[in-house]
Amino acid sequence: MSALDTDPPSVAPNEEKDTVETVKEKTTQHTAALCFGLFFIVIGLPLWWKTTEIYRVSLPYSDIQHLSEKKVEYLTEVNVVWAAGERKNSLDLSALATQLNKVLNDKRESGSSTLISTFRVAVREADKSEIRSIQNAAKVSDLSHLFSTSQFNTYSFVITSTTHVLAQPVIAPSNNIFLPYNGAEVPALTDQMVQLLKDVIRSTSVAKTYDVAKGQITQRPDKDAMRSFRYHAGFDVTFTLMVPEPDVVNVKWDIEAGVKDYLDPLFASLEEYTKFSVTSQVLYFVSLGGRPRKGENYFYYEERDLPHVINPLESKLGSHASNNPGLNFIVCIPPQSKIPLRIQDNSGSLLKSDAFLSPRWGGVMIYNIDKGNSNQTQTTAKLDMHRLMKVFVAQTRLLLNIQAQMVTTEAIVLSGETSKLHQWEVSAWLLCRCVENLATSTSTLRSLAQLLEEIGNIVINDEIGKEVEFAVASIKSSHHHLANGNLKEAFLASRNALKASELAFFHPSLLELLYFPEDQKFAIYIPLFLPISIPVVTSTVQAIKWLNQRRKAKVD
Repeated sequence: MSALDTDPPSVAPNEEKDTVETVKEKTTQHTAALCFGLFFIVIGLPLWWKTTEIYRVSLPYSDIQHLSEKKVEYLTEVNVVWAAGERKNSLDLSALATQLNKVLNDKRESGSSTLISTFRVAVREADKSEIRSIQNAAKVSDLSHLFSTSQFNTYSFVITSTTHVLAQPVIAPSNNIFLPYNGAEVPALTDQMVQLLKDVIRSTSVAKTYDVAKGQITQRPDKDAMRSFRYHAGFDVTFTLMVPEPDVVNVKWDIEAGVKDYLDPLFASLEEYTKFSVTSQVLYFVSLGGRPRKGENYFYYEERDLPHVINPLESKLGSHASNNPGLNFIVCIPPQSKIPLRIQDNSGSLLKSDAFLSPRWGGVMIYNIDKGNSNQTQTTAKLDMHRLMKVFVAQTRLLLNIQAQMVTTEAIVLSGETSKLHQWEVSAWLLCRCVENLATSTSTLRSLAQLLEEIGNIVINDEIGKEVEFAVASIKSSHHHLANGNLKEAFLASRNALKASELAFFHPSLLELLYFPEDQKFAIYIPLFLPISIPVVTSTVQAIKWLNQRRKAKVD
């Protein structure tokens, strides 16, 4: 062996064994760190993300946006029956149909471009039996059931000869209008028919109701919109008799019979569409607030005093524990020292009824009784229910937006023996409430969709999703029925849409995480995850570096 050759350095067996064990130990540690880090990233984080995410059902946002932009179209059918005998050469029925159809569809009383009224006109001549029935009518009321129809959206114009019975236009209960022919040409006759039809279907009121519900009116709402209630599935009606001096006057009233005879027929006309619950009460030692003024031989309240009269009464009527709005009707018996007590309007005239209406609240009537004899300890007074209920029926019609404002003053409106609503009144009420419900439910869904899109941490559970889906389907169904003239079905669908949209909007689960902002999330999660994540990340980084070093060492 050459002197330059050297033997390799020898390693002691114990040192070699320690090195191998150290490598195995580090391999085990770093492998465990990698596995733990991998488990933390691949399984832990997704699992935490999934278990802490906010549950949000998918909603039909595109359908809601489409419905909010969709135009509401309703169809009205007009049947014209010529029963006036021979026609003038210049009066052609086909020309009358064309002109009437043109004028009606050109003069759409819609204040909004999203509400469209469509008319379908048909003209025919009356047969001999129909003419004979008109001629046999001895009085105007005999015409009430002639040419009647059961369709809410269908109206019949019967053009008759002028007689002692039919000397002016007559509006009958069952959507039929009798118009005496005065020899007018087609344009004049058409204008007269159009005005009568507008009065009956209340097209102007329908347009205003829709615009108010949709929020498209920029000017101040009119009296009708401010006075009447919006549609509700039920109303609670309360009659209150106020007797300030029961020791002086024993007041009796048969309110049960009064409601049965006068108000029940009106409520029965709407029972399929809304419910009424009626209660009554008598309050003793309670009188009107404020101080009445002294007249020549009477006391009176001025019109400006009436709000101050109502406010003290509300606290004495009792609490109203119901979701339904309340209609309050109060009969006030003045104290003996203030009889007679009257109401004076702004012009200085005394009101005949001594009653006034409070918008969206109810009505008050002052009932003056005869003064008792000073020698008697107590007198008895029985209230005239016809006088009372006549006022309250009129106020109920105003509060429910049933009262029609006729522009054609010469028209005779046939009235029944009871307060039962005419079919044309129910038709107009259904149309007003249907378009109001559609506008309200659509606006509610649009507001809900906008809220849920802007605030991402609101829970949308399955129940809310079902209500929204049902509301959207009901709105579509109501649109379809309105466009095809099925007014009753359209209203019922709009009622379902209104109920479902409000249930979804006011669902209590929407508020569960509404007040849990992002900064509070960080305040909770950082102390929880920071102590865990730092060791995991550090050990994972060191393990990766060690593996890279081992890989390079093997390559070398």
